[in-house]
Amino acid sequence: MPTRLTLNNSPSFEGAWDITVKPLRSERRLRYQAWVEHNRKIADEASGGTIGYLHFPDTYLGSAAEFPRQYYSQVMKDGLIIDGRFNGGGLDPDIFLARLAKKPLSYWTRRYSADQQTPWYVSRAHMVCLTNRQAGSGGDELPFEFREKGMGPVIGTRTWGGLVGISMFLSLMDGSGLTAPDYRIYTTDGRWTIENEGVTPDIEVELDPTEMLKGHDAQLQKAIEVLMEKIKTEPVTAPTHPPFPEGK
Repeated sequence: MPTRLTLNNSPSFEGAWDITVKPLRSERRLRYQAWVEHNRKIADEASGGTIGYLHFPDTYLGSAAEFPRQYYSQVMKDGLIIDGRFNGGGLDPDIFLARLAKKPLSYWTRRYSADQQTPWYVSRAHMVCLTNRQAGSGGDELPFEFREKGMGPVIGTRTWGGLVGISMFLSLMDGSGLTAPDYRIYTTDGRWTIENEGVTPDIEVELDPTEMLKGHDAQLQKAIEVLMEKIKTEPVTAPTHPPFPEGK
């Protein structure tokens, strides 16, 4: 509800003024955004500005809002950390991964200007995906599809293992409801997968609660280490065009 605050430059009512503010219902979103920004800064500072960081809170509306805020300002990075830890799921994450996996189709140049690429917003960055046991449903599918697309290694701990679909919702007489999963995932070679087993990372890294309290995120640090080595051994470069024809 609206709350009136009395403000002043000194601890006195003389010369004070009132403002009315509408407080947030929860500080959860503020804490979440502070955590994301903290991780982004760590990646940026540890890599000298060459590694970007994106977090996917879910595979639904939350990430639909967060993705454009985080991605477009970091599209020119040499490395990108795709953090799917604590991902609450939703729908198929391919819509996000397809955007991340886009590659340049052509380049454009003019005299005395910087070259441009088509599509305009695509990243040539090396990527890794972070995940953990608190990621489930679409959060299970995110690292699974990331690896299937060959986008890079998955780092962290095995995911929750709850990737089933629900399309049936029944309303009961007492006003409650009933639902049950009615479809599940299997691989292109005909194997049941993920449900009750999760997605096991390529590089397993546990978190030490004591170190976390000190601000040390071992999974994030491993992601930075892997990307820095990848950038060193396989530098991200753009093609060069032939010299401009003389006299034309």
